[in-house]
Amino acid sequence: MSEDAHFEPINSIIGENASFHGDFEIEGPLRIDGRFSGTIISRSKVIVGAKGLVTTNIQARNVVIAGRVEGNIYAFGTVHLTDKAVVLGDIVSSNLLMDEGVIFEGRASIKKMDSIDNFYKSYR
Repeated sequence: MSEDAHFEPINSIIGENASFHGDFEIEGPLRIDGRFSGTIISRSKVIVGAKGLVTTNIQARNVVIAGRVEGNIYAFGTVHLTDKAVVLGDIVSSNLLMDEGVIFEGRASIKKMDSIDNFYKSYR
């Protein structure tokens, strides 16, 4: 199933010319097109756009990366690295999709998560 199969409106956006540092905890989707450093915890989807630069660990239900992430990614569901993605860190998820052209330096662990609540407690 594609990431667009279930449209969910984006709650929060860090725009292309914006920079944010801190801890971001959100229930809904987050899109990052600018620079972000700190911590991201989302009970929904995190999208790093093509011009996004993220220096943090990401914990979310699903993650789509088109830009650059320097940190670990933990997803209850799917991590999708698009063709221009650069990820320097480890990935733990139930499902990993990588397009041709991805740069990924780290370890990937694909495993079925037992429950969403345990997932969020385990990777804090």
